[in-house]
Amino acid sequence: MRRRTFLRNSTAAVAGVSLLNAGFISHRAAISRDIGIQLYTLAKPLSDDFPGVIKKLAEFGYKNLEFAGPYYFSTEEEIRNDPLISMMGLTGYGYHGHTPKEIRTMLDDLDLTSKSAHIDDSSLMHSMDEAINAAKIIGQEYILSPMFIGQSADDYKAAAELYNKFGEKCKSAGIQYGYHTHSQEFAVYDGMTGFDILVQNTDPDLCCFELDLFWAEVAGVDPVKLIRQYPGRVKLLHIKEMKQKMDKVYASNEPFENMAIAMELMGMQTIIGEGIIDFKGIIDQVDDSGIDYMVIESDFPPEPIKFAEESIKNLKQILS
Repeated sequence: MRRRTFLRNSTAAVAGVSLLNAGFISHRAAISRDIGIQLYTLAKPLSDDFPGVIKKLAEFGYKNLEFAGPYYFSTEEEIRNDPLISMMGLTGYGYHGHTPKEIRTMLDDLDLTSKSAHIDDSSLMHSMDEAINAAKIIGQEYILSPMFIGQSADDYKAAAELYNKFGEKCKSAGIQYGYHTHSQEFAVYDGMTGFDILVQNTDPDLCCFELDLFWAEVAGVDPVKLIRQYPGRVKLLHIKEMKQKMDKVYASNEPFENMAIAMELMGMQTIIGEGIIDFKGIIDQVDDSGIDYMVIESDFPPEPIKFAEESIKNLKQILS
């Protein structure tokens, strides 16, 4: 073989190996690079200064903002009963007084994206077309129902039927519909958990799931086993930390029927990396399971800006 041919072939071989290695790590690298935050975490600061806070988030290294409602297209009852509004006196909820077009412009200017939004079932039932239109303007890939509390297997089957309908509507618009978990979905009804019922009664093409790792811990659920049990169904992870192991697990509706328990549990949340959840171990074990995005979140952190800054710094170190 002539020297020039040998060198050319050798260079191509090295490049091929490099590309192969890049492909091997690309999924893990992508979800580690494009870390998001659920804006519910910073509800009050955002209500006071939306442009200033998202600029800070971009400076901290966030790439993806997950929105939470209610929104301008939500029902008056949902807006009136929303705890963030009633308890914290928020204004401009959802898009914080801005239109979807204005949101998209602000995100583009800061090199930010929004891949997902939590939109309550009642808003989707009453204003699905408007919700989808807003999501498409902003560039969101996922519309997610944030919570459902059932009392029976039939309740969860009815919810699954509704979520298939939401999924059909979203799919026709090029958006993926999904459901965000807490702990109550792991209560058992007729030998099956509510989560099992939702997964088994929804079409995989129409409904995916966002698994909250804090609430999975509350329910005593092994997230790796769950994700492996239903390959391809969990597309997003909520990265939420727990200070210490609990004395009791709650795979039931109890935390959401007893405010004292709910507040105690939420008080167990802390800055990412300062608790007991093995995020690296979980993510390493499910790296080939089709997870698209990781989204940091906390319920009512005492210092939201500090939480956001420290959490992404710690998570990047954990995953490095």
